[in-house]
Formats: sequence, structure tokens, C-alpha cells
Amino acid sequence: MLRLIFSALLTALLATSLSGVEYDGEKSIIFETKYDICIIPPQVSEATEKGIKVIDVKTAKKLYDQGTYFFDAREKRHFQKEHIKGAYPVYFDVSKAQYIVIQLPKDKEEKLLFYCYGETCANSYEAALAVRKLGYTNVYWLLNGFNEWKVKKYPISTE
Repeated sequence: MLRLIFSALLTALLATSLSGVEYDGEKSIIFETKYDICIIPPQVSEATEKGIKVIDVKTAKKLYDQGTYFFDAREKRHFQKEHIKGAYPVYFDVSKAQYIVIQLPKDKEEKLLFYCYGETCANSYEAALAVRKLGYTNVYWLLNGFNEWKVKKYPISTE
């Protein structure tokens, strides 16, 4: 039954619309969906089949040290309270579950890492999947998300 529900949600997500806006050389993408997309987390195999590199926190830290773009897909209020230092927000309109806005680099070869709360949250996976569909090739999904990053005492910002 859960697979059927997830399939229906994924089908609905794939039918979402995308539009882009340029800001100072960076592209912001607006994704519209009518569904709350943080209900059932995907399986790792599903992510890898779609070209998303699923990583652990140790690998994420190495990418962080290399200057990889980090994107936080948690709720806006949680991002504002604390986030991985240097991460860009991916805002969801939780009340409507309609918009995700991501500021992306022009170079589609740049490394992009997406995270949210942890393995029970699929927001970061959905955002990573969306940028893969836009042609970005080095897309990473931090499976255990911010919670494990914080436990490891890796750099966070409270600003």
C-alpha cells in the first residue's frame, strides 16, 4: 500500500510545472506541486537509478571542504534557526505545498548537495531529483541530513 501511495505522489510530482528566473547570473527555479512531498522517503536504489549520488555525512564533509554548494530543504523556520554553514535555502510553502525555490549556479557540472532533516524526510531528495531533470550532473543527497551533521559537530550557522 505504501508503494502505491508513493507511486501516486511521485507521479503527481513528475507532473509539476517548472519555471526559471535569472538573478545576477544565478538561476532560481520555482517548482509547483499540489502535494506535500515530505511524506514517504525514497529508497536509496531509486535515487541512484535517477543519477543522484547518495552519501553519508563523512563524504558530505569532504565535499563541504571542497566548496560544494549545499542546499537546505528543511522548513524555513528551521533554516533560519540553524543550518549548515554556507548552505542555501530551498523554501517550501508548507501551507500550500506549492513552491520550492532554489538558487542554482549556471555551470551544470558544479557539485550540488541537498539535505533536510534525515532519512525520514524526502524534501531534499525531491529537490535533488528536480535539478537532475534540469541537467545538473553532480547531484548529491545527504541521506541522514542535518541531524547527523549537527551530531558530528560539523560547521553550522545560527545567523
